[in-house]
Amino acid sequence: MNLNALINVLQSEGNLKHAFTEIELKQLASHISIESIENGAYVIRKGQPADSMVFIIDGLVQVLDDGRQIALQKAGGFVGESLFSDEAIRMADAQAIESTTIGRFTIHDFDRFLQDNQRLALRFREYFQTVGRARAQQLANENYVDNRKYLALIAHNNMKEGLMEFCAIQSEKLNQFPLIATGTTGSMLYKKTGLCLSRKVASGPLGGDQAVGTLISTRNICGVIFFRDPLSAHPHHADIEALGRLCDVYQIPFATNPQSSEAILDYLLSGKAERELIPNHVLEAYVQGQNKVVETG
Repeated sequence: MNLNALINVLQSEGNLKHAFTEIELKQLASHISIESIENGAYVIRKGQPADSMVFIIDGLVQVLDDGRQIALQKAGGFVGESLFSDEAIRMADAQAIESTTIGRFTIHDFDRFLQDNQRLALRFREYFQTVGRARAQQLANENYVDNRKYLALIAHNNMKEGLMEFCAIQSEKLNQFPLIATGTTGSMLYKKTGLCLSRKVASGPLGGDQAVGTLISTRNICGVIFFRDPLSAHPHHADIEALGRLCDVYQIPFATNPQSSEAILDYLLSGKAERELIPNHVLEAYVQGQNKVVETG
């Protein structure tokens, strides 16, 4: 399989062909490495750094979210456009389901492309960012219901190294949970500890704490480990307080240091969290009050 075959595949992808000239596609192809993938092998793994994208030259690749097929890509298609998104971590698996030949375009290849032709490289980046947003919206429109209960891992900047040390020590326990993390904390987790995320949200100041709070309200969080910096001010202090308040409202275990975090892990793994030891009187009273408002409204 040579470079010409890759160029032919790029030209066969309808939208790419209309967005870029043959010469421009050849310039992209010159920065792509060709690989042979065996049937059943993964070309992208969920939770790993988003450091490359993959073009399918021949064969078939399925995209999986926790074993559920969410997309199928054949020759001319591509996966891994998250290389150009804000997600530093892969959010799905991509697996060859027959012998497949791919072209892999890494972040280092993109850096070299930038040096050779910055304007064209940035156009390709913008194109793949647009495709990524469209695919994410399409998946959201399918009304996929996520019933998983995540363990949230969050840390302020001065506390990130401490959280990484804690996660490395407790990796065996943490591997038993679907993990969610905010911003750069999520990006560091795999590199520092080898732990894979099931989901990643924005950095705390950009709404990540609020995103975790939303998942608490939909009963998708089983616990929160938040290494907070107690000696520094934070621009999103209100979000931090709101996250703690929601943990109290829904009786979600909330730890802010290594000792309490270890206690939470042991509690969650004990199975006690599956049964409500003390009824949530506050939440029950609030729901009853809201129901009365609706009935009398």
